[in-house]
Amino acid sequence: MIGFRTITLLLLTSVSSFCGAQAVSTATVRQGSPVALAFTAPLSSATAAVGDKVSLVLAGNLQVDGVTLVKAGTTLSGQVTLVKRAAMAGRSGQINIRLDDLVARDMRIKLTGSKNKADKPDLQFSTPYHLKWPLGLLRTGDNVEINGGTLLTVFVAEEITLPLPHEKIAE
Repeated sequence: MIGFRTITLLLLTSVSSFCGAQAVSTATVRQGSPVALAFTAPLSSATAAVGDKVSLVLAGNLQVDGVTLVKAGTTLSGQVTLVKRAAMAGRSGQINIRLDDLVARDMRIKLTGSKNKADKPDLQFSTPYHLKWPLGLLRTGDNVEINGGTLLTVFVAEEITLPLPHEKIAE
């Protein structure tokens, strides 16, 4: 006959082995960690407008200590926040973009264009200003032209710790 203590011991052993199988560890993504992205479509200061959506993909796996947190090809979006078209006197175009957070394990990873300035969320794209005196005053500057597939490195804006399954994600 099985006693109450034996059943309790068996139940506790089963629960602890179940919890052991579901053990969760964490990985910390450090502030300033680089994240490689690629534009999925072209973008130009000649045609873009404030509020336009920008689509990007993760160009490589986001990894910490050999563990893949987010797989390459994961989509990410952003929004155009400023557009300046090329103008006379050699003034070049400019586009600013604010990226949405990258989602990993139901948590948000904030991204920024500056490794050390998390408070600067916008990415700025411009072309060099070329003025050649005196005929340069009559020349229109160049627009910003970003082709689809263009790579872009951004950085993690603030440190975040993500829960991970005990097993490593297949790469």
